[in-house]
Amino acid sequence: MPRLSPLAELTPRALRFAPLGLATLVLAGLTTRAVLHTTGGVPAVPLDDAYIHFQYARSIAELHPFRYTAGAAPTPGATSLLWPLLLSPFYALGARRESLVWVAWLIGWVSLAMLAHETRLLARGLVRPSVALAAGAMVLSFGGFTWFAASGMEVVPFAWLITRAARRAAEWIEAPDDRGSSAPSPPWPSRRELLVLAALAPAMRPEGALASWTIALALAMRPHGGKRIASLPAWLSPLLPSLVCFVATGQAVNSTAVAKWLPMNPYYPASRFVWAFLDNAGTLFGTLLDGRLWTSVFLPSGGRLVAWLALAAIVLAGVHTRRMPRALATLALALGMLLPATYETFLVNRVRYIWPFAPAWFVGLGALAELSGATLERVAIELGVAVDDVSPLLAGVVVGFFASRLGWSIDDLAESADAVRRQQVSLAHWAHAALPPNARLGVNDTGAMAYFSDRATFDVVGLTTAGEARYWTAGPGSRFEHYEHLPRERLPTHFIVYPEWFGIDALLGDELASRTVHATILGGTTMSAYRAKYDALGSAEKPFDAAVAGHREIDALDVCDIDSEAAHRYALFDAVQTNDVVVEDDGRADGARLERRLDRFELRLAPHGFVVARWGADETATEPVRVRVEVDGRSPTSVDVPDGPWHEFVIPVVDATPAVHEIRVRAVTGTFSSLHYWSFE
Repeated sequence: MPRLSPLAELTPRALRFAPLGLATLVLAGLTTRAVLHTTGGVPAVPLDDAYIHFQYARSIAELHPFRYTAGAAPTPGATSLLWPLLLSPFYALGARRESLVWVAWLIGWVSLAMLAHETRLLARGLVRPSVALAAGAMVLSFGGFTWFAASGMEVVPFAWLITRAARRAAEWIEAPDDRGSSAPSPPWPSRRELLVLAALAPAMRPEGALASWTIALALAMRPHGGKRIASLPAWLSPLLPSLVCFVATGQAVNSTAVAKWLPMNPYYPASRFVWAFLDNAGTLFGTLLDGRLWTSVFLPSGGRLVAWLALAAIVLAGVHTRRMPRALATLALALGMLLPATYETFLVNRVRYIWPFAPAWFVGLGALAELSGATLERVAIELGVAVDDVSPLLAGVVVGFFASRLGWSIDDLAESADAVRRQQVSLAHWAHAALPPNARLGVNDTGAMAYFSDRATFDVVGLTTAGEARYWTAGPGSRFEHYEHLPRERLPTHFIVYPEWFGIDALLGDELASRTVHATILGGTTMSAYRAKYDALGSAEKPFDAAVAGHREIDALDVCDIDSEAAHRYALFDAVQTNDVVVEDDGRADGARLERRLDRFELRLAPHGFVVARWGADETATEPVRVRVEVDGRSPTSVDVPDGPWHEFVIPVVDATPAVHEIRVRAVTGTFSSLHYWSFE
């Protein structure tokens, strides 16, 4: 029998994928047309974070990976290492500025088609082919994936990676030990393919560790003639991005984790973290999967019970088909939605962190449709009614429910992309035209500002500026105190921020430009550009009482200065970020922690010396706040703090030895604001 030419062999496969490709092409065309119609023909993306990846793609293309802007220290600011790397060759070939959006769109839509196909293949082992086809169709009809295919972000490519990893891990376990040329199509996965997937998934996003460990478990359970130790690279794959970051920047932990991951937040000790996680998980299962509030643009409302049943259906389908490894891999992928519940930013950006795990839920919905259809068919037979093949119809109804929100999703995408264009991108173009080339821009949305302005940036959130993330996490008061210690040449010459986000009005000088846009995707309605003003820095570093100036300072604790707090073992207790503020009075400014009931710290004292404390009280208090001061649990002194931003009090220390002592300040009535402590001879 004559061998077919490669083209002839390719034609049947192309014909099989033609409907999927055509459907994706139509969806991409409708979506792109809607965006361009809204933006006046300018390609735009709906998330400023996409431009962070574009900027890192530029730095890779310019052979300075991890350097966010010219002259900046390298920093691991891109949550995804792989996504900027994929975009960088296109930037090097000339896809600059808005042109790179077209490249991101192309990769996003191709990834969407691949994800739909991969979801069908994952479901095919648990449900009949027609229902598996419907599960794949859910990917294309789900507005969330349409939105993020055009977002310029890594969401859909990452979803494809982890879905394929789950399927191939399951197929590795399902494969017979005597695999050979007679193995059924599609071919069984190779160990090399699994290890590549295990490495790529966490490189695309940190949550990809789930895919790595699913693969590692599969390799350990079924060595297939090899040794279980061969699974070790998969177990260790999630460490690879940290290793790369450490070698390139000296920082192993991604900046996003420092700024936004609850376990690294100083205000979330173990007990508070558990409650925050449980609260986020409750929001996920009770609100987000119910199509309310943050997900109403993508999901029909009232579907949470169906979503819960879909999880159970995955397990039941595994039992019925005797493919529990596939069911468990799918279930693990579905429950991966709980990983973003550990983020402080769990609900932002159209809850983009949860959607990569949605394909597993679509498989569950297909399984639920098949189980429900089988039940209906049995009931119909008992009633003497001829009913056949109900399951595909039920799965098709689910596809229809998702498709009913597709128009809303596309409209929201177009409006969001235009909002980012009219606010962040517009101000970035203004900065490029109006500010000198040596300007340094202090920003809290750093993507478009760096990408389009061609100016150095100082990221107050700390994602793309080395060392700043932990001060952002602490709060505005801590950032103010930190800026007091930075050389003036490192500080921004201008700020382009949401003032309410920035939280330090004392540093904002003359307003130069602003953009007001009403859109829920934005961090605020108005973003403004200001000249930087630094008169307030250091203005409250010393006590104001002139009589104190003649005494030698022994020690000082600057509350909100997290480095000073650490050096003095200052206990946060129930502190929260919103109570870490900047207090201004009479032209001076100081960081303060509000609503304190107890301060505990260490301070070096001198015999017969004294402590100066700067406290404030809520102006709504009807009577002075009484605080009790103890040194090493002894020598209690009571002080009444009247209302006002701050007052200073001199507390004698009679019998202290020249050493470090523990000081406790307890509110007997009400709460106080804690700003500063000094020890003098």
